[in-house]
Amino acid sequence: MESIIKKDSALYSFMQWAFFPLVLVGTPYIIYLLVSNGSSVAITTYVVAVAVGLVFWLAEWLMPFKEHWNHSHGDIKNDLVSGTVAYIILPIFLKPMFIALLAGSTAWLSLQWGGSIWPSDWPIVLQLILMLLLGDAGRYWGHRLAHEVPWLWNFHAVHHSTKRLYWWNATRQHPVDKTWFTFTEMLFPVLLGADGIVLAMYFGVTVVCGFSQHCNINIKLGPLYWFFNVVDLHRWHHSKEIQESNNNYGNNLIVYDRLFGTYFHPERQEVPVRHIEEIGLLNPEYPEDYLGQLAAPFKDGLDKGNKSNS
Repeated sequence: MESIIKKDSALYSFMQWAFFPLVLVGTPYIIYLLVSNGSSVAITTYVVAVAVGLVFWLAEWLMPFKEHWNHSHGDIKNDLVSGTVAYIILPIFLKPMFIALLAGSTAWLSLQWGGSIWPSDWPIVLQLILMLLLGDAGRYWGHRLAHEVPWLWNFHAVHHSTKRLYWWNATRQHPVDKTWFTFTEMLFPVLLGADGIVLAMYFGVTVVCGFSQHCNINIKLGPLYWFFNVVDLHRWHHSKEIQESNNNYGNNLIVYDRLFGTYFHPERQEVPVRHIEEIGLLNPEYPEDYLGQLAAPFKDGLDKGNKSNS
């Protein structure tokens, strides 16, 4: 199936360059307006996330990156179940446990600081930028360790088992992997007492970046590649080749990958080397159903990954 919008049209070119920044800015702004006017943080963030997902789904059909990725590989049921468990059911239990775990440390830090640590008097945009930097600071190392520590990789391999990228398989994640990522990502923001409205806006940005990392949309970023780890950058992270996939760990941002030497983007070189081809795990027998993937990390003798993590 060809792109619905002609590739040589002005509209196609505009959407390539404008889609990501418009959704990136618009999503947290809408959340800010709704929460500021009394809407529930939890309900607002989930409703906005669903709406953003529908926008990505439509854009995938209007201007796909790879046309065959728009067709099911027998993975939709698995991704629906996995996403529901990891991003709807699990957070109900994780949030109170996580807050209870860190409450004492947060109170102690506030006492040492002489009051609230979080800079609530900053403009909301600066608070959001700080939140992004803090969230990625922990998540970068949590993600990198998930690739470098074998027992963590066993759980993270579930996310890498997908054989195509489309917006919803951003949510394919083993519950143990999701718990680990949540802890590393939210450690610093929670310890410093980040405000609820900033957390909600951050969640909006994370939804946009998560969908943009896995989306099958032919997006161009230009100078935004210096800051955000989405589309081309994250596709390389799903490469079957370990030298390529063990890079670009940032959750939303690419700044820590640039800082710690794990930035990888051959398409952005002066003379492009090549484009991403095959993604997924090398093991052709890795389970493709949810229950099989749920049990996979605990099975001895199952090759759970790619070349360096098998």
